[in-house]
Amino acid sequence: MFTGIVERTLTVAAVETRPGGRRLVLRHEWPDLRRGDSVAVNGVCLTAAEVQGGLVGFDAITETLNRTNLGELAAGDRVNVERSLRPDSRLDGHFVLGHVDGLAM
Repeated sequence: MFTGIVERTLTVAAVETRPGGRRLVLRHEWPDLRRGDSVAVNGVCLTAAEVQGGLVGFDAITETLNRTNLGELAAGDRVNVERSLRPDSRLDGHFVLGHVDGLAM
């Protein structure tokens, strides 16, 4: 779960095309980020598929890319991110699940 409040912005290091979607690779500064952690990227809940040093990779399937702005991202772009809530987190903002239904224009 997320509060919906942007924690920081990160830079897209690479966008890799893969069967069934793309891997978004972001530069991050979280020393405790682990594979399997949930992160909202531009409001979309994604799971860290790979963490190597200062890079984290998120896999997004074609449906997610089509329903969000994640399909338009390129290396060098900035994205809004928020890590998922921990049980001891302050609850500023409101609960957001990060499950996307569509893209508003």
